[in-house]
Amino acid sequence: MIVLHLYNPETEKWQNGDLNLLSLPLHGDQKLWVNLSDASTQEQQQLLAKFAIHPEIAEDFLRERHPPKLETSNGFTLMILRAFVGKDFSDYPGHAQLSLLFSNQVLLYKCQLPEQEYAYALPAFDLNPPAIPIKDWVKHYIHAVSASYLEKLINFEDELSEFEDSMLSHGDDYKMAQIMRYRSVFRKLDRNLAYQKEMFSDLLVMEREHLLKDTFQQVELRDFYEKFERLLSMTQMYYDQLGDLVSGYMSTSSHQINERMKLLTMVSTVFIPLTFIVGMYGMNFDNMPELHMATGYYWTLAVMAVLAVVMLLGFKIKRWW
Repeated sequence: MIVLHLYNPETEKWQNGDLNLLSLPLHGDQKLWVNLSDASTQEQQQLLAKFAIHPEIAEDFLRERHPPKLETSNGFTLMILRAFVGKDFSDYPGHAQLSLLFSNQVLLYKCQLPEQEYAYALPAFDLNPPAIPIKDWVKHYIHAVSASYLEKLINFEDELSEFEDSMLSHGDDYKMAQIMRYRSVFRKLDRNLAYQKEMFSDLLVMEREHLLKDTFQQVELRDFYEKFERLLSMTQMYYDQLGDLVSGYMSTSSHQINERMKLLTMVSTVFIPLTFIVGMYGMNFDNMPELHMATGYYWTLAVMAVLAVVMLLGFKIKRWW
């Protein structure tokens, strides 16, 4: 189903309807906003054909999964963005793919959401304010996409701080599993944000004329770039900090294991000569004079005790414990 909003400058009102409301070419200050989120592929193709969209751009717009992209042709610009749809970073349910195909008078909008238990939606079209330039709607959606990451990244800073304290005081395998899940999510976020950062970075350094450079001022394009650059930096910083927690936990665990092994080694070392003495006097030879001594048992215990104490003192002098 296609949801179509047409602004009539004469009445200064929006009209809602379907394709029957559309009459091309648009004239004067008419503006068109079309929601294709619930439209079938056939309906989308029909509408794209009406606007004579380039076949390659139309193909990218129709795809259900496509990396962030920016492309222009025949007065239309295709912008594909990815918003984060999770409630937090404990899991990655997928992303919302926002496809915007726009010109000075037309905005074709499509938002594809992953299957999930909770609803997520980008800002809906508002008919109350007067008709604003199409570029302002595009700008509005770019900010909404960046905001889908920013608020959760800011909140995660406090969560990460508490997690670090918890790992230092009593880290365990359960917390390690949590860290690995977080790292997996941030790795996926890094890909999404890197695509979008590079998209606006390429636009800034592009020397040739570009339709979007005529649509937005240089300061606006730089603002878009800086938003995603900061988001990417925060994502990479948290990913590295989580990696440091993993390394710290592994180092601490390794140190604890080494300490236990050292203790076991010292105990084993002490018992080696004692075991030798016990084994020697446990041999069944007839001619063993010590077996007939009245105090032989006590002398043997004394020697064993002295050996153990001497070895323990030696370990203490060498500061092995």
